[in-house]
Amino acid sequence: MSGRKRQSRYAHPGAKGTGILSGLMRKPVRPAQNGGRSLGSRDGARKISSPGMSFLYVLMLTVVIAIVCGAFVFHLSVRFEGVRLGYETSKARSLQTRLLLEQRELRLELASLKAPERVETDAREKLGMEVPDHGRIVPIDRKRKVVSVSGGAL
Repeated sequence: MSGRKRQSRYAHPGAKGTGILSGLMRKPVRPAQNGGRSLGSRDGARKISSPGMSFLYVLMLTVVIAIVCGAFVFHLSVRFEGVRLGYETSKARSLQTRLLLEQRELRLELASLKAPERVETDAREKLGMEVPDHGRIVPIDRKRKVVSVSGGAL
């Protein structure tokens, strides 16, 4: 070994290291570069942090967040539209049911108004009509004369 004292990984260059808490108080020393290789990389490539890469990363992250937020807003709008259409459909069905009941009532009323007994009763009471005597009935001749409209020429 050389004359240099080997420092611990967590040893501070100016620390004496004599107390119990001295190991906790020391700041970690940055490890020496291993021949230009990064310790955390598998292939030994050195990671370079450039402003262009961080801007690109932030831009991509922003785009991804915007897409996720847009998809969420679209999902909510579709859900709210579905709920609104459900309420509208429910109102339309209740209106349809009410109109069908009203139609049945009107058909029943029409059938009762068309009944011959009802027509006869209304004719006698409201209009003052009565059944004619046999003498007032005039039979119509079944044979009709053909009348020429063109002035006699057939």
